Amino acid sequence: MNHHLKPPPTPPQPWLIAQTLADVWFFHWPIPAAALQLHIPAPLSLDCRDGTAWISIVAFRVQHERLRFLPPMPGLSSYLQLNLRTYVTYDGEPGVFFLSCDVSSWLHALAARMMWRLPYLPSRLRFTAHGQHTSLICERPNLFTPAARFAAQMHQSPRPAPIQPGSLADWLTARYSQYLIIRGALHRGDIRHAPWPLQPAEGVIHANTLPTSIQLPALDEKPLCHYASSVTAHVWPFVRLGTGKHQ
Repeated sequence: MNHHLKPPPTPPQPWLIAQTLADVWFFHWPIPAAALQLHIPAPLSLDCRDGTAWISIVAFRVQHERLRFLPPMPGLSSYLQLNLRTYVTYDGEPGVFFLSCDVSSWLHALAARMMWRLPYLPSRLRFTAHGQHTSLICERPNLFTPAARFAAQMHQSPRPAPIQPGSLADWLTARYSQYLIIRGALHRGDIRHAPWPLQPAEGVIHANTLPTSIQLPALDEKPLCHYASSVTAHVWPFVRLGTGKHQ
């Protein structure tokens, strides 16, 4: 089976946001599809690889974020983010579905929740780097969802490794669309950037209650990990596709 995901065409409308995504850490786990199904709104379908669903935590620094035609705003253009996501398709088009998005900026969290109904959550996040070793802590207060915590120690290889088209790493990371329900209607948001400069990585998870805080099973297996130094990304506004509801 051909698992290679080709970037979709660039949307015709102008992009809305430019940003740099830096120090990007990917943690991936296989998970039974039945455990995720109740979290996926119709008409989306879980995107499985060889019959297996996947869930990922992606943590990164957002830097130099700005709106189109405007410079970065001091104090607002940089923050930390950690996404819990799974993989879906709509009408044959692959994308991701965010289960939660922890951010270190209260302003970004509240704006995303109010304007687009995104599952953004204000949290305390901290990256601490020591050479090629990094520690990551995310502490979510009991506010919009039950309190949760993620803590990990990571180590990346010293140089990027070419990702083969169709490989599992390619399938998990070459995603350029997200799907979201806004006021009962399915929407798609697009992002475009160069291919991730992925490096193999190792991660030791010390705490992870993010999945169980939203009634998903605990992720006890050792994750598949990757690291990417940075990419420049452009984000497009959400486009309405149709009605949606949870299955």
